[in-house]
Amino acid sequence: MDFSFVYEIQHHAAFGPLIVLYFFLAGLSAGLFLISALSTVFGWQAVKPLAKPAALTALAALIPGLLALVADLGRPFRALYLFLNVNPSSIMSWGSFILLFYGLVCVPYIWFLWRDQEKTAKTWGKVGVVLAISLGLYTGFLLAVVPGKPLWNSALLPVLFLVSGCVAALSLISLTKKAFVQGGVAGADYESALHSLKVWFVVLEICLVFFHLLTVYFLSGLGELTVMNLLAGEKAFTFWAVQIVVGIVVPLILLSLKQSPYSMGIAGLCSLLGVFALRYNFVYGGQELPAAGTQLYHQGGGIEWLSVLVLLGLGVVLIVTLPYLSQRLLHPTSSKSVSG
Repeated sequence: MDFSFVYEIQHHAAFGPLIVLYFFLAGLSAGLFLISALSTVFGWQAVKPLAKPAALTALAALIPGLLALVADLGRPFRALYLFLNVNPSSIMSWGSFILLFYGLVCVPYIWFLWRDQEKTAKTWGKVGVVLAISLGLYTGFLLAVVPGKPLWNSALLPVLFLVSGCVAALSLISLTKKAFVQGGVAGADYESALHSLKVWFVVLEICLVFFHLLTVYFLSGLGELTVMNLLAGEKAFTFWAVQIVVGIVVPLILLSLKQSPYSMGIAGLCSLLGVFALRYNFVYGGQELPAAGTQLYHQGGGIEWLSVLVLLGLGVVLIVTLPYLSQRLLHPTSSKSVSG
C-alpha cells in the first residue's frame, strides 16, 4: 500500500515590525539631513530656515531607528559582530558602518550649524550628504540583494526607498511647521519651496512604485504572483487604501488646493502613513509567497508591534524637544562664539 505524506512547510519571516520601523526612520533621517544640507551645502537660501531644525530632527529620528534595529537582534551585543567581523561582500556589513559614520557626522554638523559656524558646518555637511544618500539607498539594497524574493529584486527599490524617505522628511516638516520655522524669519519663500519639493517627490515616488512593480511582474511567474498578492491579495488593503489613497492621493489633492496650516499638516500626516505603509507592504509582501509551503510566521509579533509604538513615541518626544533644548544650549551667546 502506498502512502502519501503532506507536510505544511512554515517559513519564518526574517524581517518583522521592528525592521519596518527601522527602514522608515532611517529613510526619514536621511531625508531630513538632505533637506538641511540644501542650504548649508548647496546654498539654496529659500530653505535656510529648515537647516538647523531639520538636522536635529534627523538625529532624533535616527536614535529610535537604531534602537529598533538592535532590539530586533534579540541579543543587542550581537551588533558588535558586524564591526568585529568585516565582510566587504556583505551589504549588511557596509550598512553597519554607514550607520555608524552617519551618526558620528551628524553630531559635529549639528554643533557647528547651531553655533553659526557655517564654513565648518558646510565641510561636515558635505560628508554627511554622501552618508545620508548611502543610508537612504542602503535599506533598499539590503532587500534588493536577497535571492528568491521577486518583490525585492529590482534596482529601482533602493531609489524608491531614498525618494520616499525624502517624502517622509518633507511631510514631517509640514506636520510640525511651528517647530521648524525660526523666529523672525519670513516663511513665504520657505513654504513655496517646501510645497514644490513635496509635489515633485510624491510624483517621482508614484513613478518609481509603478515601474518597480511592472518590472517585478514581468520578471517571472513568481514575480507575477507576488505583485498580484500586493494588488489584489492579502496586502491589497494596506497597498491601495493606506499607501496609495491615504499616502499619495489625499496629499496631492490637499497640496493642489489653497494652502493652509491645517491642510499642510493633514497632508504631512497622510504622507507619513503612506511611506510607513510602503515599507510595511514591501517588507512583508516580499516574504509572503515562499517557493514552497503556504504559511508565514514571525515570532513575537504582538510584542514587537508594541515595541514599535513605544519607539515611535520616543521619536515624537525627541523630535518635539530637541529643537527647543538645542536652541537654549547651543545658540551662540556672544560674537566670539559666532566668529569662532
